Amino acid sequence: MRSGTCRMLMFSTNVSMPFLIHAVMRSGGLLTTKLIRMKKYKIIYADPAWKYNDKQNTPKLGGAVKHYQTMTIKELCNLPVKCLTEDNAVLFIWTTSPLLEETFAVIKAWGFKYKSSFVWDKIKHNMGHYNSVRHELLLICTKGSCTPEIKKLFDSVVSIERTEHSKKPKYFADLIDTIYPSGNRIELFARDVKQGWDVWGNEAEGSVNLEQYRSHYA
Repeated sequence: MRSGTCRMLMFSTNVSMPFLIHAVMRSGGLLTTKLIRMKKYKIIYADPAWKYNDKQNTPKLGGAVKHYQTMTIKELCNLPVKCLTEDNAVLFIWTTSPLLEETFAVIKAWGFKYKSSFVWDKIKHNMGHYNSVRHELLLICTKGSCTPEIKKLFDSVVSIERTEHSKKPKYFADLIDTIYPSGNRIELFARDVKQGWDVWGNEAEGSVNLEQYRSHYA
């Protein structure tokens, strides 16, 4: 390796978090190394940009594509979420009834298993094909062993009137912080930054680079 060049190497240690070695060849042939810790997360909160087959395009109705860039199930499954989670982690993932079945493919691809759910009663109704829809689902999934640290049981049905399209009430992030007060946490598809949380999403400042995790842990 020539003087001044560098490369990234990965190896496993006997601790839970892998490291990257940043190897630098200095002039004179002396090789120095610097350990770079890749941050892992215990708590994942995700509001995926689900792609619907809904072609509705009326002024007051319409699919998600009218509001933000969406992703297919395959694209969501291919996100390197497995690479950024700890061995014991919890996932809170938003979904809707029409996509409930497909959501389990994403949960599995990300390395989690479904455990339970919350129902957000949005009070206001949206038109549906089979019923008048007024709720969304927040699924709780775990990887390894990750039951709540605080044994406070919240009501599984929460009634909070919806506001702008797809925006989730702050109540649910606060709930997660309450029952999981410790550990690194990240919000995927975030719109803004919450205190104590890292974020990934094209609407939030300071977004984590997921592709960096993919390249180092693939």
